[in-house]
Amino acid sequence: MEQALVFASIVLGVAVAFELGNLDRVLRSKRVKWHWAQPAFALFILLSSIAYWWQAAGREGAITFAEFLPVMFQLVMLVLLAAVSLPDKVDAEGVDLAAYYQENRKYQWLLVSLYFWSIHVGYLGHVLLTSNSVRDVVLRAGPDTLFGLLFIGMIFAARWRWIAAGFAVLALSPIIWAARTLG
Repeated sequence: MEQALVFASIVLGVAVAFELGNLDRVLRSKRVKWHWAQPAFALFILLSSIAYWWQAAGREGAITFAEFLPVMFQLVMLVLLAAVSLPDKVDAEGVDLAAYYQENRKYQWLLVSLYFWSIHVGYLGHVLLTSNSVRDVVLRAGPDTLFGLLFIGMIFAARWRWIAAGFAVLALSPIIWAARTLG
């Protein structure tokens, strides 16, 4: 696992560098029309990258090449998400972050969905194999599955009120993740 963790750390470092470089360009530009949705998305992706690395760092034991392939897919999704999370350039006309969000929302939420479901399908399989009842499956996998369905819904959410509602629910995810990791 140590070699895989080093590789994952490098790839996630590239993702964070993309995102922070884009953040620097956006913050330095005087031609940015600010809107809350895209910076909120960027923060969500940054926290997701950190959470992914944190989870990987806690994993012990050997990992085979075949086991690493889904991990590589997830890392690629995180790099692509980091790259799209903020504009990579601000040209002479400037950039409107509300328009940027609307232009990229389908792509970025599709990537989030692919990332999430590539992890969650394996977890669902584990839950189904180790649960004694439907109630146990729902209790163990239900909340995360609802988040996954929300990600799919965000692909289609074009009205700002629905986008805001989706982000309000997503704001719970770092709290839930932190509560799970308190031990």
